[in-house]
Amino acid sequence: MNYDFLFAIIFYAVIFLYYLTHKEKFEVQGKIFVLYKTSLGIKLMDKIAKLSQKFFSLLGVLSVTIGFAGMIIIFYILVKGTIDLIFVPDAVPVIAPILPGVAIPGLPTLSFWHWIVSILIVATIHEFSHGVFARAHNIKVKSSGFAFLGPILAAFVEPDEKKMTKKSKFAQAAILSGGTFANFLSAILFFIVLWGFFSVIWKRQTPPGCSWGVSCVK
Repeated sequence: MNYDFLFAIIFYAVIFLYYLTHKEKFEVQGKIFVLYKTSLGIKLMDKIAKLSQKFFSLLGVLSVTIGFAGMIIIFYILVKGTIDLIFVPDAVPVIAPILPGVAIPGLPTLSFWHWIVSILIVATIHEFSHGVFARAHNIKVKSSGFAFLGPILAAFVEPDEKKMTKKSKFAQAAILSGGTFANFLSAILFFIVLWGFFSVIWKRQTPPGCSWGVSCVK
């Protein structure tokens, strides 16, 4: 039995049943984008943003810089990958859909729950950071919540768009890049924690005189 498929059916059945019984709480846009608006996290966004607006202003400079640098790097990777696919025999695609059951060379196959939980964590951090940067620039966050783009789970924050358009181009760029910047920082933090975790395991299992990545023969 394919448990991933079974879990997916149960998960979406529960979500759909909740939607049918609470339609008044949902907003449907374009027939495939479904929003569930709440006020979750808005007070915490306010508290964090008020810690130091100068700090978030400086952080915004770093966020925008990394954002533009990232776009340039990704554009280069996509162009190079496309050229390799056309001219290099047996070239490996540089992008692939990260979906349950889809095999990607060099990576383990994702289960359904790994996929859902990962998207939830990434989307929550991403959208929460948009909200913090918006509040740091004195833009009201009208709502927050969860969303579905078709079957894909997402999260969102809804800043006051009228006030946002009146801000400087830099402020707007800082708010828009804040989510990706937060995901970038959380990825670094994750790899540091993961590296520390495996370092501890390695030290406990490695005989004296051996070093990381070096096989030892007694």
